[in-house]
Amino acid sequence: MITTDDDRRQALNALAGVLRGQGYTVNVERLHLTVTDQTGRLVEIWAQRRASDNGRLWFTHAGGSPICEANRPMDAVVAVKATLHR
Repeated sequence: MITTDDDRRQALNALAGVLRGQGYTVNVERLHLTVTDQTGRLVEIWAQRRASDNGRLWFTHAGGSPICEANRPMDAVVAVKATLHR
């Protein structure tokens, strides 16, 4: 059985792969990742369980605000791009 931390790391690594494919620099830490664009702007993304969604795994911003369910990495990519371009 996959542990919670393993599940979170797998989701972050999958998102990191998509972001790298789009030309971003991505550093995956233990339970979060940092995305940097070509201008040096960065955004931090976490994978966390949401109690309000029956404990399902979600991508969140560093402060915990939800982005999308972790099984929707392309939605997370859109959110990362929007955050980087603000």
